[in-house]
Amino acid sequence: MAKKVLIVGVGRFGGALAEELWQTGTDLILVDLDPSAIDRYKARSGAAFVADGTDPAVLQSIGARDVDAAVVALGESFEAVVLCVAQFVELGVKVIYARAASARQAEILKKVGATRAIEVEAESGRRIAVEVLNPVAASVLDFATHFRVVPWIAVPPYIGKTLSQADLRRFEINVLGYLTNKDGTGTGSQQPRLRWPAADYVIQEGDTLLLVSLEDNIERFMASLPA
Repeated sequence: MAKKVLIVGVGRFGGALAEELWQTGTDLILVDLDPSAIDRYKARSGAAFVADGTDPAVLQSIGARDVDAAVVALGESFEAVVLCVAQFVELGVKVIYARAASARQAEILKKVGATRAIEVEAESGRRIAVEVLNPVAASVLDFATHFRVVPWIAVPPYIGKTLSQADLRRFEINVLGYLTNKDGTGTGSQQPRLRWPAADYVIQEGDTLLLVSLEDNIERFMASLPA
């Protein structure tokens, strides 16, 4: 079963995240006050709502209690981000990501209950610093941007097949490793255990495979999956 993720705020960051998650087969719920933003990304989701994502009544009505993870990608008001995170905590959402504009904001969001605070600008800046300081590393990074590593939750007709029988190589896709349901998600004190698959590894329901290939190959594979 695909993971269900709720994204509040589908601007530049939230929209890009929605695009990436949709490519992996994630069941997405999108919320934004801007109708044009919802129109832009509603085809990339299972459900999309023009609504206030900080309103507890809205979150309850769209099933926020049942999601596997929530992402607060609001960029305009830090107060709104804090309020939204607090609402998710109140609803019992176990995994909460929130966008922060500074280290101080990140610290506050973690105290409120965010699993991880994402400093988009700082994380982008660290990548640029590598490119500035090491041209060789920059070349490697440029090369790597053509590839994607995608966590994919196995679905029929692949469940029950060995890796050899699944023949993902026909899509020019390699499997870096896999996680089973009992391996955990890496939240809290439990860390995920990445297993290295042999050709006779049998894909089980609930397994998450880490796929690596060129962007086009990943998209071709995802398009081949049953609706």
